Amino acid sequence: MLNDYAGRAQNYLRPEHIEKISWVFENFLSLSGYSAVVTKEELKDNDYNCNIRRYADNAPPPEPHDVRAHLLGGIPKVEVEAKSSLLAAHGFDATRIFVGRKT
Repeated sequence: MLNDYAGRAQNYLRPEHIEKISWVFENFLSLSGYSAVVTKEELKDNDYNCNIRRYADNAPPPEPHDVRAHLLGGIPKVEVEAKSSLLAAHGFDATRIFVGRKT
């Protein structure tokens, strides 16, 4: 028996996806990162390019880079601080695992 959902995730729509697409279309809505209502003039200004990301970009924001950490090694402090609550939930104290670099 073949799997109904064979292939990558982009090859099928679940009922909740169909419902959201229908709802946005029927209500003629622009939702940030999901849909955009554009004018004919805007399409013309973009040489009639209908690339979805040009109008409704759903790409995640870029991750910040700590150049100093890249060059000198180590883990950036902001990354350790961002994960400290997750570490604490598992009984780890970030200050005992990671030591600050002295400049």
